[in-house]
Amino acid sequence: MSVVAALLLAWSNDSKASEGTASNYFPGSYGDVLIAAAPDPGWVYQNYNLFYDASVNQSVLQGRVNADIDTFSYANMSAGIYTFKDKVFGATFAMAAFVPIAYVDLDATLADSNGSVSVSDSVTGLGDISFMPASFYWDAGNWSFNLYENIIAPTGKYDVDDAVNVGLNHWSFDTVFAFTYFNPDSGFDFSMATGLLLNTKNDDTHYRTGNELHVDVMANQFLSETLAIGLKGYYYKQVTGDSGSGAILGDFKGDSYGVGPSLLWVPTTEKGNFSITASWLHDLDATRRLESDYAIVTLNWVLGG
Repeated sequence: MSVVAALLLAWSNDSKASEGTASNYFPGSYGDVLIAAAPDPGWVYQNYNLFYDASVNQSVLQGRVNADIDTFSYANMSAGIYTFKDKVFGATFAMAAFVPIAYVDLDATLADSNGSVSVSDSVTGLGDISFMPASFYWDAGNWSFNLYENIIAPTGKYDVDDAVNVGLNHWSFDTVFAFTYFNPDSGFDFSMATGLLLNTKNDDTHYRTGNELHVDVMANQFLSETLAIGLKGYYYKQVTGDSGSGAILGDFKGDSYGVGPSLLWVPTTEKGNFSITASWLHDLDATRRLESDYAIVTLNWVLGG
């Protein structure tokens, strides 16, 4: 579809950044409790349930201008994490892989040279798989530190002619540094994770989403050995603008922030190797981004060595 030049001019001051206003960063998914504390050696299996609901007035998606977009998505992501016994650079060392199966539903009004048309579509399929080739954990008293790299591969279902896809069709490289302060006497935990996400170009649309800075903050209070409640927040900002010939609305930069509650529950089991975390984040402000709600329920099994 071609886009009317006058339409671009009229929307240029209120357009949304990043292609389709989408990102490989999902607020709230960088942990809930003691996020920088080193896991015990052996295998951990995590099952993430990620829910996303958002709306926006304008964006660029698959090289077209889209208006009045409402979208909902759900992803079930399986993660296998292995922590080694031997230290690397004086740190506990771990590796991981994350495989999502996603459902995306989209309702939108699209504008082209012939006017506006309505589009409603949904899709289910394999999402973009991510790999964590290296994660380092250091401990110093009540403090813990974690440095790791996530590589997101464009494995998800994608067709430039489809109105909705489960993949973004570009690589992303996310370098994250996290720390945790935990006072075992009071049961108080404060954690923060800061990452810089670098994106490559979507070759099918010639659109490159700008590089993204993201910060996740968590404060938790343990009420017992099996229950903790907390508050989470996030901040997101594009530090470079969108680029490429497909970025027809210009080199926009988006930013947003949100806050919400979280919960940790460790059911009483013989081995004590299972836990559930849940959180919800609501955008308080979004500039050239979707105004969104994010919910995550994570099931965590410590399988050991």
